[in-house]
Amino acid sequence: MNNIIQGHFNEFKSLFVKDENLVFLSRERICNNCPLKTGNSCNSSKYIHPLTKEFSNYRKQGFVRGCGCRLSAKQRAKGSSCPAGFWGGEFKNESIKG
Repeated sequence: MNNIIQGHFNEFKSLFVKDENLVFLSRERICNNCPLKTGNSCNSSKYIHPLTKEFSNYRKQGFVRGCGCRLSAKQRAKGSSCPAGFWGGEFKNESIKG
């Protein structure tokens, strides 16, 4: 939850910091092409296989459940990552979390 609050701050801050904004835009593009995206959320009632990108409405072996987060904030939280591993870790070498 703290990452999401920080994401709201970074959502605003990204209007001014262009390098970070490129990462956040890349994350947004990835989510926009994901079948788990419903509106502005990652649907926690749906599942995706991280390797095959196969989509399912029910749990299957090897599938990952959507996180349920509000994506516009999560995508801008530096410490956040996609539960299926499609993005995240871009800022792991920074000493300041944001």
